[in-house]
Amino acid sequence: MTETANSNKKILVVDDDPSNLEVILDFVSGTNLEIIYAPNAPTGLELVKSEYPDLVIMDWEMPIMNGIEAIKLLKADPETEEIPVIVATGVMTQSRDLSQALEVGAVDFLRKPFDPVEFRARLSATLRLSESYREIKRKNLEISQQKDQIVELSAREKELLQQQIEGKERELSSSALFDFQKNELLNNLLKELERLDIVTNRLYAPDIKKISRQIKGASDLDKSWNNFKLHFDEVHPGFFDDVYERFPGLTNNEQRTCAYLRIGLGNKEIALLTNVESGSVRKALTRLKKKLDLGAEQDLRDFIKSL
Repeated sequence: MTETANSNKKILVVDDDPSNLEVILDFVSGTNLEIIYAPNAPTGLELVKSEYPDLVIMDWEMPIMNGIEAIKLLKADPETEEIPVIVATGVMTQSRDLSQALEVGAVDFLRKPFDPVEFRARLSATLRLSESYREIKRKNLEISQQKDQIVELSAREKELLQQQIEGKERELSSSALFDFQKNELLNNLLKELERLDIVTNRLYAPDIKKISRQIKGASDLDKSWNNFKLHFDEVHPGFFDDVYERFPGLTNNEQRTCAYLRIGLGNKEIALLTNVESGSVRKALTRLKKKLDLGAEQDLRDFIKSL
């Protein structure tokens, strides 16, 4: 986290497990961030009113009142509705849970146990968003009596939200393309080993076979997919649930292909990410189009992006 962006910022942690506070304190050690703590949601709501933090990290599952109920109360109060809230949970981690948290007003979602790199990155991004919101509020106070400037402010708010969405889209595409480049490199190495095996008349066949196995092991497509899906659910919450509900006959691979099409990947990238030939991708897309009951004049990619 950059010091200039996060200096003198105040973060409220609402969590009934004090050990999570210790983890967070360790993550922000060496920064100028001020951490305040509430062991339950009612106490947290009181502290929000008295301390007005820059950010609230709200546990989902708590006694007395859960985090979702607390967020609803914060967003219903004009004095606290602009304070960004990150929901933290180790239980409610499905895409529908993420969608529920975002619908009530949370700006982000952290899964427990926290990953230090992800935690710091999301903290910095949300604090920047908090600063933007406060800047907007200051401007709103100055121009509250001027209708044309209020309209301009509304446009600025939409622009900020759009920038946040676009930033997550870029992060998602970069993640997918990184895996694409990695798998492309590993595939090229395998082809080069095969060529060397032929050139050397199989003289080093055992060694080449061993190296090939190691390279194939490094090309962990399942892990790549799980990482991609985690970020995809954050950018497009509910997408997989919607696809499954509308088209229950799709296979897992076909649902995966829908996700790749949704972010605009081409056939070559999809082939490398799914470890198949480009020709197989074309056939798979033709089958997918039929399963989605699309007419000949309908474009598959446009349809997927409309979901």
